[in-house]
Amino acid sequence: MAHPSEEAAFEGYAAVFPSATILLIDTYDTLRGAERAAKIAREKLAGVRLDSGDLLTLSRGVRNVLDEHGCTQAKIVASGDLNEYKIEALRKENAPIDLYGVGTDLVCSIDAPALGGVYKLVEHQSGGKTMAIAKFSEGKGTLPGAHQVYRYQRSDGISDVIALADENGSDLGEGVCTPLLEEVMKAGSRTRAGDSVETISARVKEGLDALSPDALLLAEGPVALTASVSPKLASLVETVRARFVADG
Repeated sequence: MAHPSEEAAFEGYAAVFPSATILLIDTYDTLRGAERAAKIAREKLAGVRLDSGDLLTLSRGVRNVLDEHGCTQAKIVASGDLNEYKIEALRKENAPIDLYGVGTDLVCSIDAPALGGVYKLVEHQSGGKTMAIAKFSEGKGTLPGAHQVYRYQRSDGISDVIALADENGSDLGEGVCTPLLEEVMKAGSRTRAGDSVETISARVKEGLDALSPDALLLAEGPVALTASVSPKLASLVETVRARFVADG
């Protein structure tokens, strides 16, 4: 908006980012902005962004404008207070949108603004001895001992087992076994380098692909994934419970 015209703004942006020209076209007139972007950037146009208005109608109109001007390679990016429900609605209508930009609803959990996370003591080391500890209050009970969570991938889905850290996961379930917990911090320092964004993205996609379709539904709410407890850990729970009941 600091430029004398939208054309000048687009030309300046394309000059600075010749290999990554994605132009915001809804500042004045979205369809005219799409036409200007196509004429100015041409084959350098990587995409255009829509940040307001009726995204379904506008994306269809913009796709037509871009294709008519030979910019079939240009992608359409949509943003503007999007969340999973709005995206789902657009996808159901086959909106020609290639990428969605989610900001506020990703950084700030709108439906549950408080995300609780609490550390609980599970074992105590003193005098060379390790004592397992657990909390048994209703609704806030914990499992004693250092844990590992094993995930089992089968043809009919996945299942998780919470076990003690020294247990062998292959003895606790059926399917391809993967330990989910990895040590990355110890005594306040990293024990290994952090993963790249690409590695994290691939891991998340793999995890989502492993879930049943029911677990990904939005309209009916998410399906809770439950984890069973290994027999050894269950036995330890009762041992600790008995000790504290006896001490009381």
